[in-house]
Amino acid sequence: MRVSRLKPFPHRRCCLTLCALLARRTIGLLLSGALIITLAGCAGETPPHRETFPALGTLVTIEIYGAQAQPATAAIGAVEDYLQRIGRDWYAWGDGELGRINAALARGESAVVSAELGALIQRSLILQSRSDGYFDPSVGLLVELWGFDRAGRNDEPPTEARLEQWLASRSLRRQLTVADGTIRAPTPLKLDLGGIAKGTALAGATRILHDHGIDHALIDLGGDLQVTGMRGERRWQIGIRDPRSPKVLTTVELEPGEAIVTSGDYERYFEHAGTRYHHLLDPRSGRPVTHTTGVSVISFDPELADAAATALMAAGPDRFEALAARLGVKLALLVTNRGELLATDAMRARLAALGKPERPVPVDHAAQHPRQVP
Repeated sequence: MRVSRLKPFPHRRCCLTLCALLARRTIGLLLSGALIITLAGCAGETPPHRETFPALGTLVTIEIYGAQAQPATAAIGAVEDYLQRIGRDWYAWGDGELGRINAALARGESAVVSAELGALIQRSLILQSRSDGYFDPSVGLLVELWGFDRAGRNDEPPTEARLEQWLASRSLRRQLTVADGTIRAPTPLKLDLGGIAKGTALAGATRILHDHGIDHALIDLGGDLQVTGMRGERRWQIGIRDPRSPKVLTTVELEPGEAIVTSGDYERYFEHAGTRYHHLLDPRSGRPVTHTTGVSVISFDPELADAAATALMAAGPDRFEALAARLGVKLALLVTNRGELLATDAMRARLAALGKPERPVPVDHAAQHPRQVP
């Protein structure tokens, strides 16, 4: 797999609309700003059944095509119930299941874990190994050191001594195990599944829609999306926002069943002594990422897309090609801190347009609110 440095394409004019955008994510608590937007349909297209509701600490929008209002409403209600439940259960600093597990692990104790959450943690550990630690679900205490947990943020960065102490636990943290309904680790730690949980949520929400007979839909979890079927008579086109301006950087067409997940560096941060520290932490250095401003990944496996976007954001441009190949990711786009674009060959072929639209794309106000759950 080769990586291309992109040159601007002529911008193809189209009508732009906002569909609850907030991209994601990531390393650590993984909250980011809005990167993904949907592009408006053509005139005369049958309007979808659309509902927006708060869940997972952001706004969720679901668009359904080709279904009557009653079954569409029932399907969306089932998705909302699911998302509200996992939002409670999987939040690292709450009083749900993961919060209780974290309290036990931080004391050096084992904990009982449900089959559902245990499977997610096991998949996280597999992807941690495959990503060479650039995706790391055991970053909860690091997130707390930087103040990006629920309690808020710091006025200054943690001391070098505290960071080095956390980094020294890496080999022990990687010995975390889940077996027979029990999770245990040889060193105190906390989990933060923010770098994969929204991918899991997309997959679960898509299954629920399918079980309700919904074949054509878009699920937007604060800017991380999965689509099924068609958007009316055509495929779904998604705009990727420039991390440094409220404009469309490029657009891409999604195949039915694909998800697109984005990690960006610009939502949660604090400033100290003239330096800006954001919430996207490299688990290998313990510090905020500085070389990359955004990564987007497309895959039929939203969990993989989520974890891969997290890992590629931390790994940066020098390791982009090798890590994407190692993770089995064929469609990925990276924006460097200098504004350069790197894309896998498959992503370059998929891009529909690149450049600045003639008018800015407005950012939904919800995109400015930090996510409080995975």
